[in-house]
Amino acid sequence: MRKPLTALTSYLNPVSDGALILGLTCIALLLRLWGINQDLWLDEIATLVNNMRMSPLDTAATFRSANQHLLNSVAGSISIRVFGETTWAVRLPAMLFGVATIPVFFVLARAVSNRAEAVFATLFVTISYHHVWFSQNARGYSAMIFFTVLSTLLLFRWLENRNTGENKNLWWFSLCGGLGMMSLLNYAFVLMGQFLMALIIVAGSRNWSRIPVLVASGVLIVTLTLLAYSTALPSMIEYFSSGGEQMGWQNPLEFLTIFAQGLISALPARALPVLIAVGILAITGWLSYLQRQRMIALMLVLPPLFNIFALAILDFGAYPRSFLYILPFGVLILMRGAFSLSARASRLFRSRGLINYVLPALLLLMSALMLPYNYRYPKQNYTGALAYTRAHAAPGDTIVSVGYLASGYRSYYAPDLVFPKNAEELDDLRAQGHRVWVLYSFTRDMRR
Repeated sequence: MRKPLTALTSYLNPVSDGALILGLTCIALLLRLWGINQDLWLDEIATLVNNMRMSPLDTAATFRSANQHLLNSVAGSISIRVFGETTWAVRLPAMLFGVATIPVFFVLARAVSNRAEAVFATLFVTISYHHVWFSQNARGYSAMIFFTVLSTLLLFRWLENRNTGENKNLWWFSLCGGLGMMSLLNYAFVLMGQFLMALIIVAGSRNWSRIPVLVASGVLIVTLTLLAYSTALPSMIEYFSSGGEQMGWQNPLEFLTIFAQGLISALPARALPVLIAVGILAITGWLSYLQRQRMIALMLVLPPLFNIFALAILDFGAYPRSFLYILPFGVLILMRGAFSLSARASRLFRSRGLINYVLPALLLLMSALMLPYNYRYPKQNYTGALAYTRAHAAPGDTIVSVGYLASGYRSYYAPDLVFPKNAEELDDLRAQGHRVWVLYSFTRDMRR
């Protein structure tokens, strides 16, 4: 019987890989600590005010909106009671899950690819602008990514084990599934993808005796999820039965545009060729994984398909961050594509050595070029905008905030501002003869 620690480290060279993991994890910690005290943004403020300020037990029993990411809210409630209500304490749980993802991701990458690919892929995640950003975001996204990686590793171990009576990894997978559901409800699509992927692989091996155990694992995950949300279930039912909030982009073309912009917006030069090149690497890597390790290939496409289907049925909008569970699989596939095309170029030019690392190195360079953008500006510059406005406002001028941004000022940064509810109230303030300074967030919100 293998111990859980042995199950997670059996793919590691205890000296070189252990030192590498330690080094990358330390780098990840430094990158995710840097700038962690910049302004909270709107959703973080809502999480703090509506969830974390309550006791952990009361937080676990509350579900006022989809902004409630249960595990993060409970952990944040504990954090601010221990360390005080500081920005870094609010973000501490998300940061820790982000850092913890690095060693687990390396173990998964080492299990499904060679060492060079695993090292480059893990380094990519370590310096990834998107992963650092969400590791400094007091929400449940970094936890969702962590449990996605860990549960996939455990499921892989179970599927690879030829001893059909050895199910310990599957029970650990079930525990991860329950915690993943606590991190974000979108994790349900990860689970759907994992179970369908496992059924496909089990059916392909004709090992039918494993299907009842897989079903039992699913029942256990559902049970754990219901227990975790049991006290919040009445408020959840009330929230979702009322239709919830109209969030995200419902127009598919608009969503894809925002998604593409989010991938490359932090690059110094924004260009369509970058997306085309990334697309070629992704297709190459996906086809390679489909042939050699189809679990990774399936996990890139199955959860998003379930997610898109659910959005269409429920007529909900979506944000690109809702699909962050594909990030680890996307990185593995991109790096596989880079190594595969580099190897083909090496054979074509009859050259060996550094040419095999040209495309992987370019991917790392692209990731490194995006990272400084994370630290350049706060997620939303509440204090900067307010300080600028107060510095330039004349005596008698009125400073107001409207729309989504107003809730952040009202509940956290500047409750002394004026908050007109509609255009008529704003016109009334303007009619008084003094200048009115308006602080707002999204353009489409201002238009409303």
